[in-house]
Amino acid sequence: MADPHQSLQGKLLSLEGRYAEVVLDAELKPGSLVQFQSSETLYLGEIESGWTEAGAHRLRVLIEHSVNLERAAAIRRLWNTDSPF
Repeated sequence: MADPHQSLQGKLLSLEGRYAEVVLDAELKPGSLVQFQSSETLYLGEIESGWTEAGAHRLRVLIEHSVNLERAAAIRRLWNTDSPF
């Protein structure tokens, strides 16, 4: 069984609507849950399909959730504030 907390290096090739295309050094199976992020956003999704092209493993990911990291940090700061509203 694969480690559910495995971290792999990859590259985001495109992000259109609710779909992303990524390239990885390792092959993952359709149905696998994945998490990846840009400098601004954290994405959670499920691999819909994968194929090998020019020796690289390409994946099509359905994005199910996204989190704006700056907004999440602002909420975290607010929650950790001792002062009342």
